[in-house]
Formats: sequence, structure tokens, C-alpha cells
Amino acid sequence: MNKNSAIRKDIGKNIIDTHCHIGNTPYVSQTAEELLDEMDSLGVSMAVLCPMGANIVCKNQEGNELISNAIKKYPERFIGFASVNPWFGKEAIYELKRSINDLGLSGLKLHPPMQGFQANERIVFPVIEEAIQLKIPIYIHSGTPVFSLPLQILELSLRYPEGIFILGHMGGADFFLDIPLSFNRVSNVYLETSLTCHPVFVSEAVNKIGADRLLFGSDSPTSQIKAELEKIKVLNFEEEVLNKILWGNAYRLFKI
Repeated sequence: MNKNSAIRKDIGKNIIDTHCHIGNTPYVSQTAEELLDEMDSLGVSMAVLCPMGANIVCKNQEGNELISNAIKKYPERFIGFASVNPWFGKEAIYELKRSINDLGLSGLKLHPPMQGFQANERIVFPVIEEAIQLKIPIYIHSGTPVFSLPLQILELSLRYPEGIFILGHMGGADFFLDIPLSFNRVSNVYLETSLTCHPVFVSEAVNKIGADRLLFGSDSPTSQIKAELEKIKVLNFEEEVLNKILWGNAYRLFKI
């Protein structure tokens, strides 16, 4: 038996990984083909692609074109998110419009600690407002003080109730406790599961907020899809809850 077949049997064949990267950094790199190999070995049908490294920080145009080329080559397997740095002002707005309207991307990825702003600072407001006009979801990394804390992103979601936000990593290793206590106040924030340090965090989010706003993600290649799937598998969720987390909520959010 293939070592991954037990995972596929337990969690189905329609998995959507809502947070992956392709590109290069000084520490890690991944091509679209390498990611597809990992996805195929684990029964993952689709993945959301984001830029990485310098393509998030400053070389946004290059990174967005890399993502666009991948989704054009593998349209049945990938959904693309653009990244723009709010510090670039009007240039960031233009690049976001270009990425959505011309390059065929479907969302926005922001990484406050890498891009150099606090998640709820005024500098990000124009980019958030443009994403709302474009009717795209906004993924924001969370869990890195002082730049990107869950409550800062909660404040953004309250300021922009018409926006759709994805809380990357559900607060990460250190700030998950803010999630079950606070995010039941809003209905426009989805919680993405990658890099949460304990499976119980996912279970607690389901119990306190509900399964309708959880999205499976791996943050590949920073983490591994197999490891992140195991974190969900060990919770022994009922099939309905499992299907929502692994693919159903993503199908609805991304209008697949």
C-alpha cells in the first residue's frame, strides 16, 4: 500500500490547499511541478498559489506573473493570489488591478512583517479598499508581533465588513487564544490552518466559531502538506465538518 493511501482514504479526494507558494528565497524554493508532485501523492486536487520571498516584498510584478503563468499552465489545479506592497502606493493599486484583470489572479496576499507595516495601519487601507472593489478575498499572514496580530486583522475586518479576509495561520503558534474569544464577532473572516502548532487549536476553532469558516492550508514549502493534513486527520471530525474544512468552504469562497 502507498504510504499516503491511508490519508486519502480517510479524508477524501477533493482536498483544496488554500495556501501554497512557488518561487525562490535564500532558504527554500519550489516550482509548480514540484508542488504538483506533492499534491498528487496526497490526493490534493487544487491549491492556491502565492508568491514568496522578494516577490512578496518588492518584486511584485515578477511574482504575480510567475503565479499567472502557473495557473495558465495548470488551470484545473491552481488558483492564483497576487501580492502587492502597500508602501508602493498608487503603483500597488495599479499592480493589483493588473493582476486581477489582466493576469487572471483571484485574490490578494499581504504579509505585514515582510512588507514592513502593521496589519491595521492606514497605509494598507487603499489596497484593502481596492481589493474590495475587485471583489476578491484578502489573505493576511498572522502571528508575528508587532506587525500582524489576530486582533489587528479583526480590527480591519470590522472596519471593512464588506471585505472577505483570510486569517493566515489562525494566529500561529503564540496568538491562537485570541481566535475563539474574538472572531465569533465577525462573519467575514476565514481561518486558515497552516502552522498552527497543535491540532487542538483547529478543534477549538470549530467548537467556538463553527466549521463554515475554516480553510485547510499547508504553507508549502515552509511546511509540508502531509504534516498539515495529519494535523486535521487526528481530530477525527465527522465527515460533514471534515469536508467543509478540506474543500467545501474553499469551493464556496473561491466560487469553484
